Amino acid sequence: MLRPTGEQVSEIAEGLASLYMFRLVERRHLEALVERAPAGTWFSGDTVLREGEPADTALLVVTGKLVASVDAAGERRVLGDSKAGDVVGETALFVRGGRRNATVISEGVTQCLELSRSTLTDAARNPAVVALEQHLLGTMARRIRSTNLNIQRAWKEGGGARGAAATGARAPSLRERLMSLFGGGR
Repeated sequence: MLRPTGEQVSEIAEGLASLYMFRLVERRHLEALVERAPAGTWFSGDTVLREGEPADTALLVVTGKLVASVDAAGERRVLGDSKAGDVVGETALFVRGGRRNATVISEGVTQCLELSRSTLTDAARNPAVVALEQHLLGTMARRIRSTNLNIQRAWKEGGGARGAAATGARAPSLRERLMSLFGGGR
């Protein structure tokens, strides 16, 4: 990743200005964010992040698309994709010493800004960083809610041991139901 210069800063800031989260942010604040955050460009099929590697930065997708997947018992399971305005690997901004939970591959030409804890703290008063942090909090809250709903559904589905006793089948354990929901290997 390289720090953008001159025309690149302007070009990347223009891409950021088109994102909803930055709709109220002045161009100069977007440029200040771009000047602090290294930029990278990946091409179709490039591995951007690798599952299991140390995680200390996140990526803000400016243009393009990234696809996240995990290796589950030798099988690649796609978790989802990220497009312009999405942040990938955001857990690294909050958890020290963590590891990447998924492998992320570029689908087409994708440009991202690399975000670190210091990028966010050093520019904490920048309205672009404030907008980005609000976006991150909203995204994380939605993911937590979705996870909670999936766990509740896993508890409720199948009726546990009572449903199994009625049919004579073995009830799947909570672990098995959660693995089926979240892509765990067997």
